[in-house]
Amino acid sequence: MSRRMPAWVPKQHGAWAMLVVPYLAGLLVRVHDGAGVPAFAYPLFGFWLAGYFAFNAASTWLKAAPARRGRLGRPLLVCAAVSAAFGLVTLWLAGWTVLAWVPVYACLLVPALWLASRRRERATIGGLLTTAAASLLVLVVGWTSPLGLPWGSPLVTDAAACAALVFGYFGGTVLYVKSNIRERGNARFARVSVGWHVAWLAIAALGWASGWASAWWAAFFAVTVARAWAVPRRRPGLRPMQLGLIEIALCVVLLVALGAVGV
Repeated sequence: MSRRMPAWVPKQHGAWAMLVVPYLAGLLVRVHDGAGVPAFAYPLFGFWLAGYFAFNAASTWLKAAPARRGRLGRPLLVCAAVSAAFGLVTLWLAGWTVLAWVPVYACLLVPALWLASRRRERATIGGLLTTAAASLLVLVVGWTSPLGLPWGSPLVTDAAACAALVFGYFGGTVLYVKSNIRERGNARFARVSVGWHVAWLAIAALGWASGWASAWWAAFFAVTVARAWAVPRRRPGLRPMQLGLIEIALCVVLLVALGAVGV
């Protein structure tokens, strides 16, 4: 069914880690810091997953020829309805202030949908926008409004640092995967990918030196720099499945380290 109706099931299997890891990271930060998990965080996950399916269906609908849009409407409506149901439960538990996150996400996802309407959904900027939206979930799972974040508290500092570093990792995967598949052999793009990872290694090291990030983040990004440099140069190149397994392993390491050590 997914082959005939791609709007039902996202074809970008690498997106699953991007959907799940930031959510779990946000919960782990709160648990490690001794904070409870708010009740609204549980239906929020359903809203987030169904919302991504709806986003995928909307992207597929937008880039489809007008003659094909009719049969693509059903996945969009079904996924949007399921997302709305979870969203209403989230709203009921969190209160109206949670709607303050809507304009923040609109700034990230509306441009991504516009790119899809122009058949440029695989553009690098589109990938960075969606990874930014996903990484922000580290904060969303704990606070009902961006306007009510108690900046300066250790918990918010940890969550914000985690959100930024998670974005550094997932934003890097956008470039890294492209350097191995669609942009394989493009030396300039490979340098951009390595440069991104080196920059985030420097940020992680600065965070360690400044006390707002643990040493394991620097070690983690050092590994990502090595794989961003070495893997695209490998002959023959790795298959998508092999690339995915490496990223799954890195995601597991990230979550285990967060749970054991914290940010």
